[in-house]
Amino acid sequence: MNSKLILLIFVLVPSLMKAQVHCGAVSFEPNVPVAVNLTFDSFSQYEAGITINNVATLRLRVEDQAIPDPDCKWFLHMEVDNNPGGGTSSDEWETLTTYGSGTGNKPSLDILQIRVRNNCQTSPIDGIFQNFSNSGDILDIIADLLPLTTAGSCTTNVNGPGNYQGNYSEYTFSIDVRVRPGYDFNPGVYELNVRFHLEEQM
Repeated sequence: MNSKLILLIFVLVPSLMKAQVHCGAVSFEPNVPVAVNLTFDSFSQYEAGITINNVATLRLRVEDQAIPDPDCKWFLHMEVDNNPGGGTSSDEWETLTTYGSGTGNKPSLDILQIRVRNNCQTSPIDGIFQNFSNSGDILDIIADLLPLTTAGSCTTNVNGPGNYQGNYSEYTFSIDVRVRPGYDFNPGVYELNVRFHLEEQM
């Protein structure tokens, strides 16, 4: 095999910058993008795929107001963006360049699988690989509009004030990625953005 399929995943961890109503600070620490470069250049890689564990670590800080508010809750989700405004089909990776004739298929979004996990299995999708179908798809890690589950309980859907320093096992999430492209895609360089969004629940 003399042509490569290179998939670039930019895992972004932006926090929402808007006024908080019930909570104080709501943030990722640190808040920096993580770039992942997956290169497929052998038949075994195409067949088995590539898995990278701990490609990113989300550390959350959700502070209460100076006077504690029983309505301080948060939610966390991930969404995919393939630059559809640039002409990319909603179910494909964005093409940066192609090799050879360029007559093969473009990689589809569903070949990317993402797993979220932490020690308390805080998310209902903990430890289960998830995938996206179309640009703009959203997958909940901790869903919006849930009743308050306080920190320290080490259970599913913890969403009250707390932070990765005091409640590491609940407010820290490890992100793993797996890509299984198969043989049907045109060799080239493709890009995809996955964004993690943390926000106060209103």
